[in-house]
Amino acid sequence: MSTENITGAGANEPEAQTPVNQRTNGEPVAAAAAQEPGFQASAQSSDRPSSQPTPMPEEKTAAERLASDAYQHSSEAADALRRGELMQNSEIDPLADGDDRLIALLSYATQIIIPVIMPVIVLLSESSKKRPFQRYHAVQSLAFTVLFWGLLVLAGIGTAVIQVVPLIGFLVGLMMACLVPLAWFAQAIMLLYYGFQAYKGRRFAIPGLTSFLRDQNWI
Repeated sequence: MSTENITGAGANEPEAQTPVNQRTNGEPVAAAAAQEPGFQASAQSSDRPSSQPTPMPEEKTAAERLASDAYQHSSEAADALRRGELMQNSEIDPLADGDDRLIALLSYATQIIIPVIMPVIVLLSESSKKRPFQRYHAVQSLAFTVLFWGLLVLAGIGTAVIQVVPLIGFLVGLMMACLVPLAWFAQAIMLLYYGFQAYKGRRFAIPGLTSFLRDQNWI
């Protein structure tokens, strides 16, 4: 075979196609990019599981914490009342003298006729700041009275609102007229009972109420 035939055959062979994505120097883009450090780092990072920041729990406001604590301790009080417990953790305070016991008694008993006044006087008195027994029962009796009258006011507002419904409003109003005197009488009995226990020199916890006061650092 002649040299011309060999040359002609080589000239007739199609030239090998180069990849479309090439650099100017003929190196494929994908192969060149894979050799670059930046590409390798990004590839490794994409293989790792994406770690999203853990959302921080939202802090409750003071009102939300107060409402949450009140709801928790109200269920505690309901459970204790179903068991017939009017007080818990009763113990004699050896440091309470006769004056302390008398002031503690009056802090409860006076709430039946003149609410709020006596405990406020005790808490504002300079001498009571040195008498923890007096302050303990003053705060507890004040909280008990505020809670009772607060619930009574809310019940009255609800009764007034429901009066727009003719028959149901009348029945609810009649029921509240019967229940309010009974509630006041029960509150008076409890205040006298707590006052008598305080006069005996006892520190005790009212179910639900005292634990709520401790959680708020009010007692």
